[in-house]
Amino acid sequence: MIWFHSYNARRRLIQVLSAVVFITLPFGNILRLDIPTLRFYAFNTVLWIDEFYLLFLVLMLIIFIIVIFSMIYGRVWCGWMCPQTGLNELVSWYEKKTKQWLRVPKTGASLIRRATAGVLQILTIWIISFLIGFVLIAYFVDPYTMVTEISGGTLGVITTGILVGISALTFVNIMFWREKFCTKACPYGMMQMVITDSRTQIVRYRTERNDDCIECKACVRDCMMGIDIRTSPYQTECIHCGVCVDSCTAILSRLQKPTLISFSWGEQQTGSRWFERLGFIDAKRWIIAFVVVAYAVVLAVVIHTRQPLALTASGDRSTLFREGKDGLIYNDYVVKISNRSMEDGLFKLDCNERHTPYTSCSLFIAENPIRLKSREEKTLKMSISTNGQHLKPGPNRLELQAVHTSNSTINTTTEIVFFMPEEHSGNVQ
Repeated sequence: MIWFHSYNARRRLIQVLSAVVFITLPFGNILRLDIPTLRFYAFNTVLWIDEFYLLFLVLMLIIFIIVIFSMIYGRVWCGWMCPQTGLNELVSWYEKKTKQWLRVPKTGASLIRRATAGVLQILTIWIISFLIGFVLIAYFVDPYTMVTEISGGTLGVITTGILVGISALTFVNIMFWREKFCTKACPYGMMQMVITDSRTQIVRYRTERNDDCIECKACVRDCMMGIDIRTSPYQTECIHCGVCVDSCTAILSRLQKPTLISFSWGEQQTGSRWFERLGFIDAKRWIIAFVVVAYAVVLAVVIHTRQPLALTASGDRSTLFREGKDGLIYNDYVVKISNRSMEDGLFKLDCNERHTPYTSCSLFIAENPIRLKSREEKTLKMSISTNGQHLKPGPNRLELQAVHTSNSTINTTTEIVFFMPEEHSGNVQ
């Protein structure tokens, strides 16, 4: 695996793996915010909109990881994992290959060959743009539902408009912007100046050995961003791809000299121990990494131990209560119950008076126990009757409970208000 010794070869492998991850995340519900259902999917967990505090904490964790990664490794994301960079290189490679396949010379080619190459390139770029737009929307809309709707011609107007818009922007980006987007518009690149410090990884030209430079300018010719790394290691256009390092290494190795360009932790290369080679060269980085890891562990525990069941009930306040032929008092409710786990379940509803559990309380509902599929929510109408024993006239606080029929540790309760008539004696049998 001598080929893997070059930065460019390693970068290609990481780009491919990053592209696979980018595409599979929404399809596997590994990381996706589903806007139509207002749910956030993270690995084997689903968070609902009323659990916004957990969603906020998850998003904060993602931001923390991005910040510490950028503080240690600089713009390695841009050169090694960013879909924009990989897309730019893929399209550039395809354009060259298209001209080779159609045997289009640099000068003097027939109009037909040039037009054929141009049409083929534009068609391919549009297809790529559409697929990228689809994947991006899949982070916010169920991708399998979209595939079914697109194939059946039933995709909604709003989703269609967004898909066409993103595809068009991606097409313009690939056709005209490419590297200009990285240098002029990318917010992540601009953020680098705020979160980096004097020991952030850079690509550095060793000015102390300037006399060894043979002015071959291979580093300049091969740079995809078109910069001269010898000018400064802090140029905003530099995406830390390492191509210039490979170029200089290849040339000077023929002269049996070490490379003049290399990755370095700030202006001075420091440390040789394994953790120092990973970028943890001072206490600041260790402390921040420890805080982020501790935060992630606590958040994982909180999410894992939360009850995967939600229950709400709202009473019919148009009538407050009604008296049945059996002499019992009835209150009507609308109940919402949702299974927030990744497994199907059967849940039993029950009620009792919060402070006097001896009150006779009966539920009248079309389905009880209630069968819920994973991530399913049901809205049901329900009536509760009581003989009024131990209840006072007016509003009373009752508890409605939902319990998993095969695992009683999975349960939840909600408070409901039960109205009794003012003239009721509270002793109806």
